[in-house]
This record gives sequence, structure tokens and C-alpha cells, in this order.
Amino acid sequence: MTRTLLILLAILLFLPNLFNTSFFHEEKYNNREEFSPSLSYINSLDKLDQHIDSITTSLKINKDSARYRYVYQISKIIRERFYHGYSHFTFTENWIASLAGKFIEEGLGTKVQPDKILSQDNAACSQQAIVMMAALRNKGIPNRHLGFAHHYTLEAFIDNKWYFFDPNMEPTMNQAQRCEDSWKYHSDSLKKYYDASKTKAINFDFGYGLSPDKGTINEEPALNARIFQTSTAILSKTLWCFPLLLIFMRKKAYFPFNKKAV
Repeated sequence: MTRTLLILLAILLFLPNLFNTSFFHEEKYNNREEFSPSLSYINSLDKLDQHIDSITTSLKINKDSARYRYVYQISKIIRERFYHGYSHFTFTENWIASLAGKFIEEGLGTKVQPDKILSQDNAACSQQAIVMMAALRNKGIPNRHLGFAHHYTLEAFIDNKWYFFDPNMEPTMNQAQRCEDSWKYHSDSLKKYYDASKTKAINFDFGYGLSPDKGTINEEPALNARIFQTSTAILSKTLWCFPLLLIFMRKKAYFPFNKKAV
């Protein structure tokens, strides 16, 4: 009886890996953003890094002599690579994280690793910022996240100044307006640069009279979630083996070895 139950448990733990579905609804492209489906082939940080090199070389933008233009171009690439909407794990990718995201905390099932985020066309503000921050780290450009009331962006350190970037809801701002000396970390100072027709919840996103939380320089955001998602991704693929291992161990306990007659 126990053996049968363990076999059924193994099957139950294996089955979710066969379904490319999720507990969460993924947003569809609304045809209003600057999303470019042709960039969907960029499904890893390595490919993103290569694309950045290709574009900046073709535009003759040097990372050292034209640092602001270089970072702006990276932001533009991220803006065109994604459309807005949280991306979540499917059962096939990580059914344990998907399950935890549904019944414990949604963030546990929301992708926070850059390569995982790049596997989909949709990404929320925090996810797009995470990908851009990773790209900047790869290029040796200091950066840190900015956390607003209900929005997540970043800034890059260029020529001894911090400059604001928002690849998700990219505002219309020139270089001087992006500089820390201009907006002085007052969230209300940023609202005028956003298109109200595209960002109807701007006051909700930025709050009133608030200053953003600044992250540490060159951090990898959501480290705890990364650890959880990395470990559960392994467990999702291997957990079904443990009941079968128990069956094998029980069998060995009954028949440890064959004794020869003396």
C-alpha cells in the first residue's frame, strides 16, 4: 500500500512539469507602447549585451565619451523590448514558485532573474528596471534602483551625477531634466514629464510629496526572491524523484544483500 502511495505521489509531483500554464493572467500588448516584437529574440543577458554593442556601434555612440547617450540608448532598447505587465512562472518553468505566488505572495511567482524576465515579452516596471540594471552592471556603469509609492525605476551615475531613467513608462525628458540637480528626488517634480493618456495612475504610482527609496549601488534587486526561485526551480524538476528513492531505500532495507550458504 505504501509503495503504491509513493508512486502516486511521484506522479503527482511530476505532472505539473508537463503543463505550460500559470495561475496568473499575462497582459496582452495594448498597441500603445513602443514594444517591438522583432526584439523578442533577445531572450538572455548575453544577447541583450550583444544587441547593445551592435546598436551603439552602428550609431557611433562611445560608452566613455558619450556616456549619457549610451545609457539612454540602453533604456530605449529595454523600452522597445518589453510591453508593460508582470511576467510570472509557468508550471513548466517552476510550478513550486507559481504555486507559492498564488497562495502565499504573488512576488514569489513573479520573475526577478534577468534571463527569466527576458524569456517573455511582457515585464512590469520593476522587472524592466532589473533587466536594465543588469545590462548597466555588465557595461561597468554604476546604477541603483529608485522605489516610489507604487513604481520602480532606476538611475545611472554619469559624469559624477545621477540621472533618472524609467524604461517602463519612459517620460519625455532631456538630459538636464533627468539630472538629480533638476528634480532633486521630489517625486512630484517628475509627473509633468509623463504622458497622462498612457499613465493615468501617475499620482498613484508616485504618490504625493514623497521622495523615492534609493537602493545600494550596483545591487542585484530581490536577492531573497532570486534564491527562492533558483532553489524551487531545481526542486520542481527533481522533487518527484524522492518518493521513488524512498521505495528503493525501503526495498534495500528488506533485502540488504544476498547471503551465501556456508
